[in-house]
Amino acid sequence: MTFSLPKEFSTLVTPTVLPVELNDTDVDRMITRVLEMAVKQGRTASSRVNANEYDRYLDALRDSGNLVGFDGEHGRDLLDGWVRASIVKEERAGLRRDTVQMGYLRPLTIATYRSGLPKTSSRNRKADVVAYQSMIRAVARRGSNNPPAEVRKLFVDTFGTGVELGEAPWAGPRYDGETEIDIDTLLALRFLEGFEGSENLSRERSDVEIPIPQAVDPLGEDLIAFLRAYGPSMPVAEAYGHVSAIIALRLFQLPLVSAVVARRLLSGDASSDQPVRPEMYCDFTRRRGGASDETSKLCVMRDLEVLRAFFADRLLLRALSEVHPFTGVTPVGETAEELMRWCANSRDDQRTQMALGMRLQQIFHALDEDSDGRAFINEILGSEGLSPEDRFVAVLVEGLRKRGLENQIKWFHTTGGITKNYGVLSGTLRVRSTWRYAPSDEVLTTLLCMCFVDSEFRVARSLPIRVVLERLESRFGLIIDRPPAGLDSGEARAGAADNLEAFTRRLKLLGCFEGLSDDFSAQYVTRPREAA
Repeated sequence: MTFSLPKEFSTLVTPTVLPVELNDTDVDRMITRVLEMAVKQGRTASSRVNANEYDRYLDALRDSGNLVGFDGEHGRDLLDGWVRASIVKEERAGLRRDTVQMGYLRPLTIATYRSGLPKTSSRNRKADVVAYQSMIRAVARRGSNNPPAEVRKLFVDTFGTGVELGEAPWAGPRYDGETEIDIDTLLALRFLEGFEGSENLSRERSDVEIPIPQAVDPLGEDLIAFLRAYGPSMPVAEAYGHVSAIIALRLFQLPLVSAVVARRLLSGDASSDQPVRPEMYCDFTRRRGGASDETSKLCVMRDLEVLRAFFADRLLLRALSEVHPFTGVTPVGETAEELMRWCANSRDDQRTQMALGMRLQQIFHALDEDSDGRAFINEILGSEGLSPEDRFVAVLVEGLRKRGLENQIKWFHTTGGITKNYGVLSGTLRVRSTWRYAPSDEVLTTLLCMCFVDSEFRVARSLPIRVVLERLESRFGLIIDRPPAGLDSGEARAGAADNLEAFTRRLKLLGCFEGLSDDFSAQYVTRPREAA
């Protein structure tokens, strides 16, 4: 049965539980926004650019006097090909998706925000703001007197090579004219000089509440650790790839961690304060149908089911946060985390249950008399043993099921990067049964780099492979050498043993493995990149 809820109840946003909107997103697309917030210390500017005027900006670049050898028709075509391949990422727009326009610029430099692209940030689903705020939180926890300034410096040191920000960075960062930089970055800086920038000084910082800190804070901790330990020593393009991988993985895990915490709170579980760690068994054997491959696919199916159950819990917690005006009870809590806990604890209050019943009647009377929605509500009301809460949530879930579950799946595979270099998911996008946790070489390199950084940002040169496996599991929830809980069997253990061998071979191909003997305790992993 399908029906539409009244407008007041039809939103899928659940800020009581999640600081982001679960829908399709693109980490590549949001990086520019994160760079802008870092430079402007949390502020952003409205965009002035016309995304359809690519030809005008290309001609401005050719005629700027900074390029030689691109005269004539063929010269322009050559420049056009270079810019499209290295700098501009195009997107389709319009109802029929038949209009090609500039989507965003690849962030080869911190000055990319000058372009005003992407034109809108709605597809970021607030994840860009969460990424920035999580870094501010991470630096503040370490006692910084000025977290925004510290975050700004970390980004400038990593992505600002050759860039002169000036006293008004919101207007026109530009090439300093002296620093030696790679040719693609230089082209990007010259291309950006054709954009006006935006002097928007009135927009205040965009803040979002963080209901479940342990689902968000690892993102900021990882980004700060990477930028401090490796950022200044890396080419900008490579650093951008690692930052994308960190953001994507932590955004992917955000709803999975939140789902566990929310379920514990709603069930009155005393362990709701305990840390939650995802268990993502990652396959490196790449043998379709093998035991390791099947275990990894089962992990994906398990996590998709966790999100499915989380959908109802999200709607329930949002409903509990909205009914207090009908109960006469004032919510207790100054932070989003405290408010969510109060909402979960209020579910058994008789006044809350009565208010949920009133909200259900409100939906009923807003629907057409002969609608499927009224028929479904009548059926629910006639069911014995259901509380007002059960009935109200059942109606919300049924009315929002199609959009809600589809959007969760979109978040899952887009943050999982199933079609991206930063992906932890692998498989065929449209065939869900093929999805498995199988990190790309780029993601594996990122996570290995992070394993060598301790809590004080000290960077080791080599570690025993056993320590690397432990850190991949304890810090990132990635399991390699054993089956995860609930999927243990003799066959799964044999598959995990094969997987460990495949993982070791992958380390050898990446050039970061030292096997002093066949003894596992004498096998070491070397740091894959130079530290700053």
